[in-house]
Amino acid sequence: MKVLFGTFSAATVLGGGVKVQVDALARELERLGVIVERFNPWKDYRLSDFDLFHLFSANVGTFHLGRAMKGQGIKLVVSPVFFSRHSPRRVATMIAVAKRFRKKGGFWTEHLFCKELCNMADLVLPNTRTEADLIIQAFSIPGDKVSIIPNGVDERFYYAKPDEFIRQYGIKNFVLYAGHIGLGRKNVLPFLKVMKELNLPTVLIGRVIDNEYGNRCRKIIRQSPNITHIPVLPPNSPLLGSAYAACDTIVLPSFYETPGLAALEAGLAGAKVCITKFGGTVEYFGQYANYLDPYSESSIKESVNEAVTKPKSPELREHIRTHFLWGEAGTRLLQAYHLLTAGNI
Repeated sequence: MKVLFGTFSAATVLGGGVKVQVDALARELERLGVIVERFNPWKDYRLSDFDLFHLFSANVGTFHLGRAMKGQGIKLVVSPVFFSRHSPRRVATMIAVAKRFRKKGGFWTEHLFCKELCNMADLVLPNTRTEADLIIQAFSIPGDKVSIIPNGVDERFYYAKPDEFIRQYGIKNFVLYAGHIGLGRKNVLPFLKVMKELNLPTVLIGRVIDNEYGNRCRKIIRQSPNITHIPVLPPNSPLLGSAYAACDTIVLPSFYETPGLAALEAGLAGAKVCITKFGGTVEYFGQYANYLDPYSESSIKESVNEAVTKPKSPELREHIRTHFLWGEAGTRLLQAYHLLTAGNI
């Protein structure tokens, strides 16, 4: 089998979860004998050489690529990475209104881009049951062309040791955030305010985006002696795994996560997890995490306080190791591909 992977054009610039997902699934499929190529917009393709095109993330940044591929007759697989706090009925109503406006003046919304791509797709692969139900009900996508493929984590984090990070930075048992700083969805600003107030040792790993939100985050970081900022560590950096092992708790205060790869990685390394309750995170972390309401600064504070005051337990890391390694995700993905190419979807 030969497949072509694609996503939004800035994925290699921004990095983040989608880039990690693409790289990890490509690696696992290749271990299973699949030939995987990443789409290059400057290359001429004979699409008949590929069994399918797999598009990661369904939004304005991927819409034209997905539509072009579908128009060329290749089988289209879409991993949407979609979430809304609204009910499926409300989302469906919003889409219906957007469609009416679109007919009059080219008006589009992110929900509409996602729905159109899911409608075009021969196979839709959400990461959670929550995402699957929303897509089926709000977008009127037939359930028989939807299959849940969970996100995963590299098993190497299970064996991560804290020593190298402690040696380089002289800090351990801290609160950790790893991810983009400056993207509104990540909701880092109220988290920083909470950590400044609590005065707990805190480490942020990630690039600060050069925008107004990022500058506000940068200001608090500079004003807070208890907060250490490490600009960026590549996903395959041994120091990243060491940071996970050295921290006490990782906090992802995002408006939603599906489910938050950094939390899976840190949890596998032995960290406690404090994470947003939105986006299907409970399906991954179950009873083993503390959940916060990202719209409430007091909830963030209470959840962080609760997490840091309880002892670490091996239950979360064993739960992640049993259910959410990339190898399992790759096997399930290949099974879904085979069903599609055999005409059983």
